[in-house]
Amino acid sequence: MSTYDAAHTLANVLKNSIEYQELLKAQKTIENDEQAKKMVKEFIAKQMEIEFQMMSGKPEDKEQTTRLQKMYELLALNTKSRDFLQAYMRFQRMMADVYKIIGEATAEGLNFIGK
Repeated sequence: MSTYDAAHTLANVLKNSIEYQELLKAQKTIENDEQAKKMVKEFIAKQMEIEFQMMSGKPEDKEQTTRLQKMYELLALNTKSRDFLQAYMRFQRMMADVYKIIGEATAEGLNFIGK
């Protein structure tokens, strides 16, 4: 099997995974609730902003982290928002695991750059 064939197979497996299907289902459910959708988008954007800051070496801003936690607590009160975020996080975790597996398999060849 060629690398490209394997990549297409992996893409198909991911597309048909329970995690992705649950994410799509949750997305359809939240789509008609404009307020919940807006709040979820703001939460994810803020979460990504904090993660990027930490990855760039900036110290954790406890105030931002506290605000993010309060946003999550508010979102968790709405069933649609909570279900979407849980499905989103499960899918993100699965994708991170897949990236890690691929990265570990090719680490030796990419190690040259870091030397």
